[in-house]
Parts: sequence; structure tokens; C-alpha cells
Amino acid sequence: MTINASAAQDNSQPNFDFMEETEAAPKDLQISTLDEVQALLAKKHGGRGAGSDDPIWLLYSMFEVFVADLSVLLQETDTRQGAEREKLKALLPEVAKTLSESLQGELTGLSSTLGQLRQDAEASSVENLLKQQAQFSSELGTLTSKVRGLMWPFVFLTALNWLAVGAFYLIMIK
Repeated sequence: MTINASAAQDNSQPNFDFMEETEAAPKDLQISTLDEVQALLAKKHGGRGAGSDDPIWLLYSMFEVFVADLSVLLQETDTRQGAEREKLKALLPEVAKTLSESLQGELTGLSSTLGQLRQDAEASSVENLLKQQAQFSSELGTLTSKVRGLMWPFVFLTALNWLAVGAFYLIMIK
């Protein structure tokens, strides 16, 4: 289309006459090619079509189709989600009952285990506890002496590092 033909087409069409308040049915708005967009424009506006160099009409029509398709998809999604919500609502009491029964069984098992532990603790004598404490103390003393033995190399290396830092400081001062 030439510039003169485009200008003539623009003069024959009033500005913004494509903005109508009516909505087309979503099935009528299925488009996939430029020719279909132009046909849709011609259908909506009394036979006046848009040229391939009229981007405003084309974009408006494409966005109108997009919005209509999106609303249909949103309605379908809302319908599906509503059905899923109802299924979950129906399933929830059964799941809660099963979970409650499982939890009650676990709590019963835990209660018996704790009772057995309490009985074992009462049955063990103070002498056993004192023997265990003495063994722990001797093992702790051994571990402490090993840690102290490993500490001296780190002390030596730290002191050596500080001496090196001091030497570098003295060198940098001069």
C-alpha cells in the first residue's frame, strides 16, 4: 500500500471508531493470521477493513482476541479449581480421621516407651550412675590432656606469625 492510499484510507475512517463497548463471542475471536484479523475488523466495523500498514487497528483486534481468550481460560480454570476444591473438601474429613487415628496410635506407643524408660531409670541404682559418671570424668580428663598437647604447636605457630608481622612492620618503617 502506498503512502497516498494509506492517507486516503485514514481520511475515510474517523479516529478511534474501533473502540466499541460491545464484546464479541469468544468463538468468533479465534484468529491466527493477519488475514483473519483484517476479516474480523471488517466484520466488526461495517465492511471497513484495516490495511496491513494500520497497526493500531490490528493491535487492538489482537488484544481484544487475547483478552477474550484469556477470560475464557480463566473461567475454565476457575471451574476446574472449584471442582478440585470440592473434591478436597470431601476428602479432608477422611484424611483428618485417618491422621487422628495414626497419631493416637503413635502417642500410645510413645507413652508405653516413656513408661518403660521411666521404669528402667528407677530400676538403675545410684551406684551405676556414679560408675558411669566416674568413667565419663576419666575419659574427659584424657581428652582434655590430648587437646592441651595439641595446643602447643598452635601457640608456637601463632607466636612465630606475630614475630613475622613485627619484622615486616620494622622493615616497612625503615
